[in-house]
Amino acid sequence: MIAKNGSGLRPERGQGPPILSVPAASAGSAPSAAPASHGSRSARISLLAISLGSAGLGGAWQAATSVASAWIQISDVLFVISGLVWVVLLAAYVRHGGARWHNLREDLRHPGQGFALAYVPIIGMLITGHFSRFGEEGARWAYAVFMVAAALVAARLLAHWFTGALSETTLHPGYLLPVSSAPFIGSITASTLQLPEIAAAAFAVGVLYWLAFGTVILGSLVAGSPLPPPARPTLTVLVIPPAVGSNAWLAAHGGRLDGVGYGFSGILFFTLVLVAFMLPTIRERSFHTGLWIYSFPVAATSNFLVRWTYAADVPGREIIVWALLAVASGGFLLLGVATLVHGGRHWRLRAGNPVPPSTPPGARTGCVS
Repeated sequence: MIAKNGSGLRPERGQGPPILSVPAASAGSAPSAAPASHGSRSARISLLAISLGSAGLGGAWQAATSVASAWIQISDVLFVISGLVWVVLLAAYVRHGGARWHNLREDLRHPGQGFALAYVPIIGMLITGHFSRFGEEGARWAYAVFMVAAALVAARLLAHWFTGALSETTLHPGYLLPVSSAPFIGSITASTLQLPEIAAAAFAVGVLYWLAFGTVILGSLVAGSPLPPPARPTLTVLVIPPAVGSNAWLAAHGGRLDGVGYGFSGILFFTLVLVAFMLPTIRERSFHTGLWIYSFPVAATSNFLVRWTYAADVPGREIIVWALLAVASGGFLLLGVATLVHGGRHWRLRAGNPVPPSTPPGARTGCVS
């Protein structure tokens, strides 16, 4: 998690990356009501990465239905899982005071996790686009609500950041989620709903703030202090803007690759190589729910590569598509099983039962109840 000190912000040891961190009270202390309330809300919003990863993988399977005869039912199941997790966690957020304007404003202004509120409308847009085949008119109204919500979250965050509330020492790629990735996803959904003008407008916003904030964040990563270990997994988020931006361009142009499409492809492929070289640095030795941060970058990249192999007429493309789906789905299942084991261990702790001897030190902290 992110903790404030005299020189800025630093992650606490033993916690997940800032985008998905879970606050835990120190032993023997009784936190005040306000911090505990914020911690409960931020934990629920951060765990929406599970829902986002499910929707992302569902999108990859949906893309494969039109190019490799994949089963749309698998995509439907993944989006249903995403929707259920989304509803449960959003309800828990509201139950812990998230519907109050004071609390919502406090959460948006949080320097380490404010941008995570963009999960809510992003997931809503993805689910709306997928199930729009059952009723386009209703889907358009739902999309309008989520798109406006995404724009308000992004604009509120930008206004807060532009007034000097964002320190360079806190920057990491997660900040691209609300201001760049959300508009790109909004563009994809608009194209699905046959709204080309809105798709073009959202795409332009995504490009502008990807270039603006991407430049600032990359400059901070190169010239500033290195990210602390708990925050390093957020480096995988670097692949999301080129991946969803590429998909947005393909969706707006009937799946055809042109000069712009190949340009996005080049950026994505180079970013994938860059992230591959950073894997030894960002890997984690033990599981925590923050590792779900990997799920959407993998799913979004797989989605684009599925479409790209057919648009570029790559030889053996059907085998490649199934291999991509196998890798993305396998990673998702591993995270799911690990999360269930992690949750079961936490349940045993809450029930007062002893933890098995194989439990690593420190597993008793940072759990979400």
